[in-house]
Amino acid sequence: MIPPALLIHTCTITHQEPTGEVDAYGVPGVTTTTQTGVACRFTNPGSMTRRLDLDSGSVFQTLPGVLFPAGTAVAERDTVSAGPAGFDKTYSVKAVKAIYGPTAISHLKAELEAVG
Repeated sequence: MIPPALLIHTCTITHQEPTGEVDAYGVPGVTTTTQTGVACRFTNPGSMTRRLDLDSGSVFQTLPGVLFPAGTAVAERDTVSAGPAGFDKTYSVKAVKAIYGPTAISHLKAELEAVG
């Protein structure tokens, strides 16, 4: 488990899921669920950061991210907002990865892309 002392930020996660219904104009129905005050830890501030791999000399770009406790309901295409200074934008979740500890999932890492 990730130590709670490392989860120094809070954020809001908004999840949209299709209802399976379509209105008269062909627009699919969507239900929206919002979780506020979610404990988290933002990493890699900025919209995108360049990193140098010292072994290969390759430069690659990394997206900002956020760490969540294991079991947090977050998925690709969700939005994350209401972060601390430097992360006070709205982000789209591009990927969610489970980070394993010795015997179980320690925490989740979500890669973010600024959308607003």
